[in-house]
Order: sequence, then C-alpha cells, then structure tokens
Amino acid sequence: MDKKLLWKIHNWVGLYAGLMIAFLSLTGAAALFRPEVDQLLNPQLTKVQPSPQRASLSKAVKEVLEMHPDKYLFEVELPREHLDSWNIRLRPNEAEEFNPMFWEVFVNPYTGEILGERNYFKTFSYFLRNIHVRFYEANYGRQIVGLIGLALLVSTITGFLIYGKFMKKQSFGKVRRKNMRITQADLHKYIGAAALIFNLMISISGAWLGWQSYIMTAAGKELPNAYSPDHKPLSAELDKRFVLNYDRIMDITQQAFPEMVPWDIRPSTNGDGLIHVLGDVAGQAYERRSNKLVLTKEQLEIVSRFKINEEGKLTKLYYIQEALHFGDFGGMSLKIIYAILAFTSGFLSISGFIIYLERTKKKRQEKPDFIALKPLLIRWTGGMLLSISLIAVLSIRYGIGLPSLLVGFIFYGFIIFYLARAVYLRFISISKHD
Repeated sequence: MDKKLLWKIHNWVGLYAGLMIAFLSLTGAAALFRPEVDQLLNPQLTKVQPSPQRASLSKAVKEVLEMHPDKYLFEVELPREHLDSWNIRLRPNEAEEFNPMFWEVFVNPYTGEILGERNYFKTFSYFLRNIHVRFYEANYGRQIVGLIGLALLVSTITGFLIYGKFMKKQSFGKVRRKNMRITQADLHKYIGAAALIFNLMISISGAWLGWQSYIMTAAGKELPNAYSPDHKPLSAELDKRFVLNYDRIMDITQQAFPEMVPWDIRPSTNGDGLIHVLGDVAGQAYERRSNKLVLTKEQLEIVSRFKINEEGKLTKLYYIQEALHFGDFGGMSLKIIYAILAFTSGFLSISGFIIYLERTKKKRQEKPDFIALKPLLIRWTGGMLLSISLIAVLSIRYGIGLPSLLVGFIFYGFIIFYLARAVYLRFISISKHD
C-alpha cells in the first residue's frame, strides 16, 4: 500500500478517534476492577463471616419477594470471589423508562439476615461498566464503542506498517531527545510495537462486542447457549410468580454439572417455564456465566446442559472474545497487566496528538486563537476528567436516566456542531470569498 496513504489514514483516525480511544483506555482500565471496588465501597453488603450453618435460599427469596410485592425476581447471584452474600435481584412490575430500576437485596447465606438493599443503576460499579461499554449513551452507545474499536484496529495496523520500517533503522528502545516531537515519536513507535498484540486483541474483540447483537441478528443466529421450549407451558404472569425450591435446584446442579461453579439462577419470566443456572468451569478462559444448565420449573427436569469445552471451535471463539477483552479469567495479576497495557493504548493516542501538534506548531502559531501544547493538554485532560466525574455523580445520585439524556444531548450536539462547521468551512465560507 502507498506510504502516503497509510500516513493519511493513520493520522486521520488518530486525530478524529484518538480522544475517544484514550477515554476508553482510561475507563477500561478502571472497569477491570469493578468487583474489587464494589466490595471495597460496600463491605456491609458483600462481605460476611463464614459459618458451618447454612440458611435456606428458597426461604430467603420468598421473604424478599414478600417485602417487594411491586417487583418480580430476575435472578439470584450466588457467592463467589468478591461476593460472599446472596444477591437477590429484582425488576419492577411497572418499569419507568426515564428512571429504570434494578433492585438488589443482599442476604447472608449463613444466617438469612438481610444485609441491605440498593438500586444497581445508582452504584459506582454500574457507572464504571456503563461509561466504558456504552459511553453512558443509552441508545447506540455500545455500537459507537464498537466503531472506536474498529478505529483502534485500523490505527494499530497502519501504525505497524508505517513504523515497522523505521524501527529497522534504529535500535529498539533507543529514544532520541532532540526535541519534543522526536522524543514522543520514538516513544509512540516503541510502545506501539510492544503493545501490538494487546491492541489488536482489544480492538477486534471491542469491535465485535459492540456490534455482536446486530451481526448475530443479521446472520439469523441465536446465542450458542440459548434454549427455549417448543411451546410456552405457562402464562407470563404465572411464570413470574412461580414458586421454586432453590435449595433443590442447587442440589440438582451439583449432581448434574459438578465441574460448574454456579454464578446465577435465572428463572424465565416470559412463559417458558424454565430455570437457567449459569456459571463457570475452573481453569477455562471463557466469557463469565456462559456454561449453563436448564431445568423445567414444574418438574425440575434437566432439558439442556451447555458445556463450552465440549462445543465446536466457532462456539469457543464466540465465548472467548469477552474474556480476552476484559481479562477477568486470570485473577488480580492479569487484571493489573491488562490495566498497564490499557494505559499504553491511551498513551499512544495522546502521544500521537502531541506529535501532530508539534509538527503543525509553526502554522498554528500564525492563528490568533493559538494555544500552546501544555495548556491545551491540561484543558483536554481536565475536561475529560471533569466530564467523567460529573457523569459519575449524576449516575450515583439519579441513576441511569438523567446522565444518559445529558450524554446523548452533548454527544450528538457535538457531532452536529462539527458537521455544520465542516460544511460551513467547506462550502459557505469559500463561496463568500469567490
């Protein structure tokens, strides 16, 4: 491919998508530690003293539902790393579009004591997830993030094709100190080369996760572990209110799928009359909660057992994407490595921006609105951190509705403004001087 074209593509993608790549790198590094942060901030909900005595999960669910007649059971999260308690999760019978609720009731599995309650959508943990996965934009945020993943992929490939030839002429790791532009250019090349595999992996998996639902729908495919009956044996209302023996469900799961560590028990609410028990198998690097056992509600009969390690290559590839993207299968040490590498992705965006600014400095100095490099970086960094902080405060205070509306207004307003500005500069401004 023509070298000049590669430069244009690399520069264009870096300038127009670099800020969002840096934003996602920062938020992605933070989102890695959501379970740890949630446990640190809410030990009264997530940590309990172990005891040989065990409470009845069936009784706990019954008591919680009686306390919340305006809600129905969505799922029960079971104890695991960073969560010692049962998390009984409820949804409202009458959902509010602008003020959605996902209610969580934490119960001590040894005593049956209710430890506390909260709206998940008002937690810092949810903010960390939503700001990275969706930009906190409610409608198409996930797809926008997928496009940024694609931009990172293009930037990574073109950068490698461009700088690979340069690096043959220079010892790896040797950073020249001639000036800011040269120093940043060398760091940009070396860090980009060192993090090449990681950035390829993150960009491909990020683009896939952002557009996964659309691609699967277009291909006419369901989730590989999906299961539904030939007919619905129950009405939706009866399905929601069906009383289950959760202790028996746990016993059956242990007998039928002993290698799976259950994470969730999720009863159907659409009339399917099913219970989905989702979990992990130790030592496997697949998407969390994707191994599954399905039982009927009426007879507790096993109708499906999904083991990822027994599936074909395409299914395994499908379920490894999210695990590779979030690095949540290798413990704290792998998360720290992922966080460091995520910061390198952000650094590449920032250093590329610095290189561009230094290269165009003389031309920019001729303009009356010229801003030097340092105050410009402070302004952009401060603006980004201020925006994240504002959304965090609004999210924790008001839930998902208000900050999503605000982000959508600002995001699309920003796009409309720059499109209008580009049209003005390209056509209207030129015609005035003709």
